[in-house]
Amino acid sequence: MASLSNYAVRMARLSARIFGDVARPTDNKSMKVVQLFKEPPMAQKKEVYDWYPQHKIYYALTQKLRYMGLFR
Repeated sequence: MASLSNYAVRMARLSARIFGDVARPTDNKSMKVVQLFKEPPMAQKKEVYDWYPQHKIYYALTQKLRYMGLFR
């Protein structure tokens, strides 16, 4: 089988750039960096920015427990 034409190689690289794949063969160390950049930033992950407890619920629960004499 003949090798790919210049046009096919260029279209494959363009497709890889558009869809976020690696355009050229890379080593494992560089692929780790690529995988890190594919992930969303830490500040946009829900478990990072939404880790505070729901204070309204805890407040209501402790008030009921205080009313019943089970929490000081």
